Formats: sequence, structure tokens, C-alpha cells
Amino acid sequence: MRSVSGLLLAAAGLVVSLPAVAQRRNVANLSLQPEAQVELALKGNDYLLVGISALAPLNNVSGPTFAGGQLRLGYERFWSEKWSGGATLRVLGGPSDGYGDFIGQAGNLIAGLLLRHTSTAGSFVFGQRLGAEYGTAYNAQGRDVKDRALARLRFDVERPLTVGEKVTLRPRLAYEAAAYVRLQRDDNELKERVVDFGNLRGEVGLRFSPALDITPWVAYQTWYINTLPQFDNTGKQVGGGRTNLLTPLLGLDLRLTFGSTAAGTERRQLPTQH
Repeated sequence: MRSVSGLLLAAAGLVVSLPAVAQRRNVANLSLQPEAQVELALKGNDYLLVGISALAPLNNVSGPTFAGGQLRLGYERFWSEKWSGGATLRVLGGPSDGYGDFIGQAGNLIAGLLLRHTSTAGSFVFGQRLGAEYGTAYNAQGRDVKDRALARLRFDVERPLTVGEKVTLRPRLAYEAAAYVRLQRDDNELKERVVDFGNLRGEVGLRFSPALDITPWVAYQTWYINTLPQFDNTGKQVGGGRTNLLTPLLGLDLRLTFGSTAAGTERRQLPTQH
């Protein structure tokens, strides 16, 4: 567990240090992000996943406005109790294509691979998820959208609690950082931030049965950008530069699980964030 503790401390240091180096900060309105999931339980802990979600920023004047939708497909195979890997495919659409798991992420057809490690310490469950994705724009609608590769690293900890005979609570905290893979940068191109996206999420999963999970969650998502600085007549910077775009999120995941192995007493099911 020493290596796991070291990774968690490194992640905590990253959370603290990233906002400190930025010069500007912009907080958007709260956005709603519900998702409906259907999971097919396979042999052991393996699964197939289909998820459909929407993003609706809250407008103080007119209320929620639909900003995009996401279709998520996934498969994961468990090689042991601690190690698993899989593949994902996300299709994005709507008036604002490209929000994905991170608002502002390039592309609207995103394929990925993941590697996961899970360990326990007493009643706590620790997880680390490493992902690699490639996003391409099949429907850019006249916008300048680049195809980009993205690396993702997530750390999470949860502590399942049994309430009564049928309900299990899964309080959980997770942080994920993501960065575009940069092989070469043009001389006239602005230097990008080391980390492009961050997401801090807290949730309390409610597991009513092997077939039904409901997870309300809140998150604070950050998009780290660097643009040309803007100055007023006195030379004071009024915009641009190194900026953190923050979006508070409120979500609700509803998961239905099917398959002959779904009710197995030995089966360990992942949180709805997957």
C-alpha cells in the first residue's frame, strides 16, 4: 500500500498546485449532467456498458438549456482481483459537440483504452485508472476542431457501507487529470498548459440491488487554457493568458444491470463513473 499512498499524495499535490500557477480564473454557471446506463454482466467481473448522458447548463434567466449529448460504449475485462483493462468509445452530439467527459475536449468521436488497478486497505477501496484516448471531429460544423490524443489518470477512494438488508451506500471521492499528447508544436503556436483538464468529483452511490444503482454526484471541472493576453489602454491585462475555466457540475447516474452473473455474490461491480 506504500505505492498507492504515494500516488494519492502526488495527486493531492497536483490538485493543490495547479490552480496556484494560473493568472486568471473564470467560473461558469452550474451545469446538470444526468446519465442512464445499461450494463451487461459477463463472466467474473467483466462487463459491457451502454450509457447515454446530456449536458444542460443552468441559465439564470431561462433555466436549463441543452448543450449536447453523449453515447458511451465500454468493455472491461478483469485479469485478477486487482487488475483490469478495456476499451471505450464515445459519440458526442448536439448544439455544442465536444463536451465529452471534459468540457472543451477536442473531437466528437473518441476511442480509448484503459488500464485499472484496485486495492483495499481495511474497509477502504482505492482505485487508479490510466486511460489513453483519441478524439476526431466527424461533424465540426465549420468550427476549427483538431484531432487530438489525450492521456488520463484518475485516483479514487470509496468506503462501502451497508444500510439495512438491501441498501449499500458507496461514498466516494475521485480526482482525474488529463493532458493532450503533444509530439510537436509550431513555432507560432502558443505553449499549452502541462495539464489540460481536471475533474474533482464527490458522490454517494446507492446500491438497491444487483440490478439497480443510483448515484447522485457533484464535481468541479477545470479546463486549463493559454491564449493571447489582452490589455487595456493603461497596459493592464484584462483577458487572455493562462486561464482556468471552472464549471461546477451536478449529476445523477442511473444504472440497470442485466445478465445471468449480475446477482453473483462474488461479483464486484465498479462505481457508475467506471
